[in-house]
This record gives sequence, structure tokens and C-alpha cells, in this order.
Amino acid sequence: MPVRYADPRATLTPLVAVFLIGLPSASVSAQGTNLAGYFGFGELEVLKVGRRAGPVTVADLDGDGRNDLVIVNNHASRIELHRQRPDATPDDAMPPTRVNEFPELWRFERTNVSVTHGVTAITAADYDADGRMDLIYASATPSEVVFLRQGEMGRFDVDRRHRVRDLAPIRDGLAFADVLGDERPELLAVVGGDVKVWPLESARLGPPTTLATVAPILAIMVDDLDGDGRGDIVGISPDDPAPVRVWFGDHENGHAVIGGQHRFEMPPLIEATTVRLPNRAAARLAVIERPSRRIVLYDVDEQAIEPAGDREASMRIYSFTDEATRDRDHAVVDVDGDGRLDLVATDTEASALVVYRQRSDHGFRAGVSNPSLTQLTHVAAANLDTDPSAEILVLSAEEGVVGRCEVGDGGRVRFPLPLQLSPRHTPTAMNLVELEGGPRVAVVAKDGRAYALALVDMTGGVEMIELGRLSRSPETTVALDADQDGRTDLLLFTRDKPMTMLRATESGFRLTESKDMGQYGLVQAAKAENIAVLDVDGDDRPELLIADRNFVRAVRYDASPPAGVSPGWQVVTQINARRRDSDLVSLAIVDGQIVAADQANERLVIMARADGAWEESEALSVPGFGFTTIHACDSNGAGRRNILAVGEAGFAVLQTAGRRATLAEVGAWRSSDERQLPHELGAGDVNGDGFTDLVALDAGEQMCEIFTFTQRGHLLHAVSFKVFESRVFSGAESREFEPSQVIIADVTGDGGQDLLMLAHDRVLVYPAQP
Repeated sequence: MPVRYADPRATLTPLVAVFLIGLPSASVSAQGTNLAGYFGFGELEVLKVGRRAGPVTVADLDGDGRNDLVIVNNHASRIELHRQRPDATPDDAMPPTRVNEFPELWRFERTNVSVTHGVTAITAADYDADGRMDLIYASATPSEVVFLRQGEMGRFDVDRRHRVRDLAPIRDGLAFADVLGDERPELLAVVGGDVKVWPLESARLGPPTTLATVAPILAIMVDDLDGDGRGDIVGISPDDPAPVRVWFGDHENGHAVIGGQHRFEMPPLIEATTVRLPNRAAARLAVIERPSRRIVLYDVDEQAIEPAGDREASMRIYSFTDEATRDRDHAVVDVDGDGRLDLVATDTEASALVVYRQRSDHGFRAGVSNPSLTQLTHVAAANLDTDPSAEILVLSAEEGVVGRCEVGDGGRVRFPLPLQLSPRHTPTAMNLVELEGGPRVAVVAKDGRAYALALVDMTGGVEMIELGRLSRSPETTVALDADQDGRTDLLLFTRDKPMTMLRATESGFRLTESKDMGQYGLVQAAKAENIAVLDVDGDDRPELLIADRNFVRAVRYDASPPAGVSPGWQVVTQINARRRDSDLVSLAIVDGQIVAADQANERLVIMARADGAWEESEALSVPGFGFTTIHACDSNGAGRRNILAVGEAGFAVLQTAGRRATLAEVGAWRSSDERQLPHELGAGDVNGDGFTDLVALDAGEQMCEIFTFTQRGHLLHAVSFKVFESRVFSGAESREFEPSQVIIADVTGDGGQDLLMLAHDRVLVYPAQP
């Protein structure tokens, strides 16, 4: 089904139009080609519907081998079913019932299904697998998906209604297709700008999978773009810098899965649809660019990722199960011991811990939800024992519990067992730290306004360190030998408050506040999100890295510096980004290099050491994905590790080497008439020659442009004709997008594919000529 992004008819006054009832030779143009003679239609047939007609779909409703028309008539609050009459002739035409009215079209017998909604999208599907075609439609008021089941006598009745909050009121916001490869189609819909995929059990909706996007999706379609036999989901966000989003169908252990989101940059779009060519496994993508008004065709292709230098990153984006949550914590760890890093994230709305396991091809599986504590605020994970699986620590401040989760068979996370803490203290923050005596769970806990840090070992032993009275709880604790004396210190970070340090001494930890640290201003920008730890000078003693403004600063704490140097924080080195307008907000260490997230310029800055000095070596452009933290991920098979970027609604694998999916332009056309504005596309074989044709509708001059393809798939303009005349002065801007829909299907029963257009209040049928 072609894609449409808006319905300008809702705000425009319809123009008086006279529809052509034939194709006069004067109105036909082949624009310098000799293909016009291969295209023609029978006498135009008009099926009157009424105001607010559409959308329209075509399906064999009664299983007789003939396509029927399903037309929404919102003005009359009904869905019209126009079934083909067997052996009908023009002599069967019924006289009009009113003056100047079109008669009922003799080819069809109309029955009506009364609806209480304004129908915005409709699809025909045998959702209950009983051999009879049913209908599914979406409405905006109320926001519902309604299943209409066809009974034995051809009657359609409401089977089930589902309230779906924020269901998009758009024509191409509903689809019925098998995207999971289980031979049971799923229902797809645009909801709140994202794509939701529901498994179906007859008319019952199962738990949805959300394919979240930052930019709102305004249309969806399903087709096989890469020719692997699996359905790919295409989402269109027409005004975004990357308006085309594709979730390629993937597989794992013989089962189909929905892959990560691929983003493709191009100019803003008016329209998009898929095009099937004969003897070709992969469908093409056809679009209309808004700035240039070009019709462009693309094939999915692959190309090598540039190995070095400033370049665009290849991204695969995955959605969190709770995409609306902002207070989400996460950890990156090999959960199941398979040698691949996984992502563990909190889901506060569901009181769950969600594990996104990484597959062997470096994609991620859909998140698996595991019941957990209420309102989880912190999660940390590491392998703390001798088995291959990780241990996961979680904190619920609301329930006052820090829990330890074991990972069972199949990667399932068991419900957390509470760690023993002082009963008068309430935990407020938690992290895992590595000390000389082994790993510890560092728990910030409060008793009134008095705070303490509890260091809990894996056997239950607890060391309490008093922090004094604080106005706000620290958010996290980081272990680092800050003063490089061979003992691990602890840094505590509090939002909008100065960093404090617990310096390790022979007798224990000593609290050092910012006012007691020399040169504290050098580290005042440090916070939980913008730090990392790395030995930058090669002396086997790590430094604290801080991302700030356009630089990364490596520092250490020196309480006894050489004579003439002030004690306190010292800068070991500072690495400036090349762009002075950079805003570095997060850090990760990848293959011994420093990767900094430049939020202002939507890029990752990679800094490497060469000839003893650190400098920016390359940058990866990451447009349109608002990430907050970055992590090292697994190897991409080309000698370099990928980068995992985590944002508010999802996370992305940024591939730094190997191969990436691209859209390769394989054909384009633009009218020489500046008044033309193509806005609608449809594909099919309109002249019965075995070659696919592409039809474009024009809103400027109300033209219909027909293109065809050669055996090698080259696009050729074939013929054009005017659909109707309108009272718009020459050179004036079009005020209506009519005809508003085009479909190519056999609705006359002769085996040829007819050309159908929805224009104003009627459907125009151009019968194919044998």
C-alpha cells in the first residue's frame, strides 16, 4: 500500500472539478519516448461514494476469485463493500436516484457496514484463519482498533474492540503482516509516533513489541527489501534528516526476529512506497522528495565502513520496553557467560529488570522482562563468583532493599535476595567497586539526614563509613587509586554538588571534601556520567578522565608534590577536540582509545595516543540519536570493537568497521513542468506486459504519470494524462491533493490490473485493456 503522510483535504475547500471520462489524444504525453502506444485503458468508470470518502482497499471478500472494493464513507458513518457481480454487463446499470447524480456502478453490488467511528485506516485480513476475509480498522475518536469478523452469510460484525491510547489517525498507520516468521501474521500500528507490533490470537492482541523512534513515524509498510524472504518493517518520518527507518527481518536459532532499526538519511519526503519487480527477490523503495519533487528509487545495498577518519557511524537502534521512562539505570555485562556483552536495564513501570542479550552477529535480542523490586533506581552487574554467569545487584529506595540476583538457565534473572544492611539505614544509591580485598557492593544509606557508605562483601560482611549530614544523597561511587599510592580510593558523585573523596589510608578511609582538595576547580565538572578511568601516561597507574566542554582532562591527586607545586589535583594531560564548539558529555574506553560523546554536534570523538601524545584521531557522526552514555561493546569481526550508545528511549550499536546497509539510488525522474507536485505513488502492471509500472499522482496539474521498468530494472517515463480540470489559475499553487489515493488491482474480473484513483467523493476506475 502506498504511503501518505497527511490529509490536506481536512483543511482545504474542494475545487469544482470536471473528471475526464476518457483519454483524449491531446492530453496524453510520452515526453519524448515511444512508450505511449503500449499503454491505454477502457472507458472510465465512476463509483460515487460521498464526501469524506476513503481510505480504500482491495480484497477478495467472498472467496470467489474476484477482487472487491472496501471503501470508507465517513460522511455516512459506514464502510461500503462493493462486491464484483459475476457476469455483470453495462446493461445491468441502475438508473440514478437523483438529478445530476452518478448511477450505481453496474460492476458492483454494494452492502454497507455501519460504524460509530471516523475510520482513519483499514485493512482486510483473515485474522481468525477461518478462510473468510475479515476487516480491521483504526479510529481516532475513540482511539481504537476494531476487528470486524465476516460470518457465514457474508455479514460483518464487531468481533472485538481494543482501546489503544495515542493511536495515530493516519491512513497508512495500520498493517497486517507476518514479521516474526511464525506463519501467524501480526498487527502493526503507529502509536504515539512509535511502531507497535502485536501478536494475534484471533482478535485478541498479545503483549506488544515497541519499536521506538525519537522522530515520530507517520506511515508504515512491510515488504522484503533485502531479498532474504523475511518481511522488513519500513517506517517513514518525513521531515526528519533520516526519514526512512527500516527494521530488517532477522533470524536466530531458526526463528525469525525483528532486527535493530537502521536509519537512512535523505531529503524530506512527501511519499514512499515499495515496488516489486518480476524475477527479483528484493523490493525497491520509491520516494518523492519534497524539496526537489523528484521521484527516486532505491535498492538496499551494502558497503564497507570507512576504516578511519571522520565518517558516519553505522547504527542499529533497539527500543527499551519502557520507552517513556526517563529515570532508567542500566549496566553492560555478559549476563549468561556466552562471551558476549549484554545490556541490563531497569523498568520501573513494570517492577522488572529487563535483559537484552546480544546475539552472535552482534545484534541484540528483544528484551526479556524479569520480575524484580518496585521502583528500581540502580542496577550494577559483574561476575562475582566462579560460575560463568553474572550477578546482578539492584536497589529499590521505595522498598528500602538492595538485592542480589542470580542468573539461571536460559539467562533468566531470579528475584533478588536482600543484602544485609543496618536496619536503621535506608539505601539510596548503589554501585559495584573493586577494592584490594575483592569486589564490594558500595551502598549509600541514610539515617535521617546522616549518610553512610556501606561496603558489603560477597559473604555478607559490612564496613560502614560515615559521611556526615548531607542535603542530598550521592548518586554513585567509583573506585580509583586517585592519589596513586597503591591503595584504592572511592569517589562519590552527587548531582549538582561537589565531588567528595574517601582516601584510603593504612587505618581505613578518610573523608576529603572539595574544600580540602587543592585545585578542586580542575575537577569540578566531574559527575557520574562524564568520567572514565585509564592509564594515559603508561606508568601502570590509572588516572581519572573527565569530559568537559571541548576537552578530556586526565587528572590525579597528589598530596605530596615536588617543591613549589601546590598539593591537590594535578592535570596529567588534556586532550582537546578539534571542534571548539564540542560539548563532550560521556566517555568510554574502547581498544585503549578514548571515545567521547559530543552532544552538541551529534558525534563521537575518538582520541588515540601516537608518539607519546594524545590527540583526536577521528570522529563518527551519529545524527538523530540522542544518547546519554556510551560503552565499549563486542568486536565487530574487523579487528575493532563496536560502541554501545544508550539514550532515553533506546540504545544503539555503533559499528566502527565491517559492512553497513545502505540505500543505493537506482533511478530518478523529475517533471520539467514546475507546476507539478507529485504526491502519491502506486505500483503494478497496468498494461499487462509482465513488467512492473509505477504510477504517480500530481497535485499541481492533476496529472497521472506512468512509468515502466526495463528488464534490467531501469526506470522509464511512459505516458501522462490529466485526470480532471480544476479552477486554479495558471501558475497558482495547488490547494488540494487530489486524487488522494491510487491502487493498481484487477477489479473488473478480466485478469488485467486496473488503475483506481480516489478523487474527492468518488473512485475512478480505469479498466485495463486486454
